[in-house]
Amino acid sequence: MRLRRIFGALFRAVLVVAVVLIPAMLLPDATPASLEMSIIIGSIAGAVVLFEYGSSSPGIIDFRFAAPYNRARLIAFAFVLSALSFLCRALTGTGAFAPDYLAFTDRLIEALSFPYSPVLLAPLAVVGADNPELAGIVQRAAALGLSVSGAAALLMFLVLGLLRWPPRRQKFNLWVNLPTFKPSTGRSVERRLFFRAVLYIFLGLSLPFTLTVLASQSLGWFDPAALASYPTLVWSIALWSFLPAAFIIRGVALCKIGFLVRRARSYG
Repeated sequence: MRLRRIFGALFRAVLVVAVVLIPAMLLPDATPASLEMSIIIGSIAGAVVLFEYGSSSPGIIDFRFAAPYNRARLIAFAFVLSALSFLCRALTGTGAFAPDYLAFTDRLIEALSFPYSPVLLAPLAVVGADNPELAGIVQRAAALGLSVSGAAALLMFLVLGLLRWPPRRQKFNLWVNLPTFKPSTGRSVERRLFFRAVLYIFLGLSLPFTLTVLASQSLGWFDPAALASYPTLVWSIALWSFLPAAFIIRGVALCKIGFLVRRARSYG
């Protein structure tokens, strides 16, 4: 059993490293330095995953024994990185798919161009009107990143909220799957789960706007011209678009666990 757990942890660590390397492998202007940096960051993330899943007791990773929560988040993030990397390839005219891909992102911009949309606010607030070419690139990337992340959040909502998740719920251990959640007794557990669920969903919905404001008011800490570099653009938009989805997914999962705790208490 221990050997199987170690091999499983090693496989997950390799997958994490592979996901981190996606932009460095796909981007047309990736340099050896960016590849080395991706390897370093991926190795650190992979080491954390190897340690967590190789240990008999979890430390910081939630829902370790509640598949497919963590693997679905990793796959969704891989899709976001891949979609943005292919956008950069399309912007340079690499591949026969470039015109259709750019036309697709333009349709996404039209679909997401509602009042106060982060797709409209992000390029204006971060880049400004002085560089319309870079603002257009950021807008395309923002529309694509939010669309893929939003689709992932919707799919996870269907899986976690409506289907039979977590599996083997009769043996679901709250404290093992939520190691960062401090134990308590009585209805306090249920109330805290619902409170955190609402908090995470609210943060997820507000993060695209909050992060945009923080980037625009960074007072020189963040240089918008850095987004002209495709690796910086991909990672910035990927984190900006996926973090809200990750918060919403976590909120939905905590809400589902809260309902299970309430049901178990009523049946008990």
